[in-house]
Amino acid sequence: MRYCERYKSHHDASRKLKRRFAAGTDKAEYLAGLLNGPADRPRVVYLHVPFCNKVCGFCPFHRPDSFSRREYDKYLIGGIRELAAYEYSRAPVNAVNFGGGTPTALSPAQMARVLAELHNSFDIPPGTEISVETSVTELTDEMLSALKEGGVNRLSVGVQTFDDASRRLLNRRGSGAAAAERIRRAISFGFVNTGIDLIYNYPDQTPELLERDIDTIKSLNLAGVSFYSLMLHEGTPLYKRLTQTEKAVMADLERERGFFFQILDGLSAAGFKVFELTKLIRDGLDRYDYMRVRHGGGSCLAVGSGAGGNIGNYVYSNSPGAENIGADIKISSRGRVVSDDYMIIDEFINELQKTAVDLSAYSRRLKLDLNALLGSALGEMADGGLVQIGRSGVRLTRDGLFFGNNIIDELVGLIINVV
Repeated sequence: MRYCERYKSHHDASRKLKRRFAAGTDKAEYLAGLLNGPADRPRVVYLHVPFCNKVCGFCPFHRPDSFSRREYDKYLIGGIRELAAYEYSRAPVNAVNFGGGTPTALSPAQMARVLAELHNSFDIPPGTEISVETSVTELTDEMLSALKEGGVNRLSVGVQTFDDASRRLLNRRGSGAAAAERIRRAISFGFVNTGIDLIYNYPDQTPELLERDIDTIKSLNLAGVSFYSLMLHEGTPLYKRLTQTEKAVMADLERERGFFFQILDGLSAAGFKVFELTKLIRDGLDRYDYMRVRHGGGSCLAVGSGAGGNIGNYVYSNSPGAENIGADIKISSRGRVVSDDYMIIDEFINELQKTAVDLSAYSRRLKLDLNALLGSALGEMADGGLVQIGRSGVRLTRDGLFFGNNIIDELVGLIINVV
């Protein structure tokens, strides 16, 4: 086997890239020139809400205590207005995404105020994707109404599993039946583009439990399913409670592979198709414009504590405590200007996340013969049944989907060593 450990996240696939390609350009000078002129590329807006009403037992993320949740909508509105003041922000926005945390940990009234300010400050054409991550327990009729009136048209719901005992293990609120009912209610409200997160390979999971989750998914008329193998993080409540034997069972690649293909095959039979390594969609209902633009050479305007994004080639994070670059450039100084090669390789990663990439096109853009550079590794991967090599590109096979993030990491490592 080529890989003894499976990378489960797109963050694993891009971690080598994030350490490289600083351009050595002064960030203040770069942004001053960019922000005071018309937009040079498509743009999305990302808003981060670092709160949850209940923290999952497997979640490692820090929730800040330096912000009042009751006042956080005002903080977001202030950030929206600061960004909207630049000429760069005046062209139509291509997508909006609320992430976290759990954005709907804010009240319906707070979400309504933030959404109203987005429409007031930015040019958001009708039909633009406005996406909100949420848990099922916050999808009250009042919240659904506020989101609908604010133009939200895509929901990503963190279900993880519909099995009641497993939900308790993962520290999820409410029953699986209640979760399914709330999802049906959301779709009846007009949120046709509703998808869920599904976790697999957790302690005590069996193929029978997973099959029941798959059957429930088939009954819900969902637009998409994002499915993730559970990652154990030291220090989390779940990690602390598991025995070494239970952790060893979860580390069994054959067990994990079995669950992966059970989901892939079960949902493929119901009309779902592979959109990217960890995402299946049905009938083209979910375009996920936010990720397409953000990792397709576009800019991502970041709003909120902990939000990350990029303005042109300035890649930055609104880390707590980070100062702005200056009085006239109210953008976090926690960032760096990267080279064009960084942005191109980020697009390369995004395309391979969607299972295929045109090597000839990226050879031209990087001024590098990728077929020659990657030929040996790709040949070995093809012999191992992980990829198919065509005249101009490479496509992941069925087995390659399972190890997709490993494959991307390996190929990107070869590229950045010579660029």
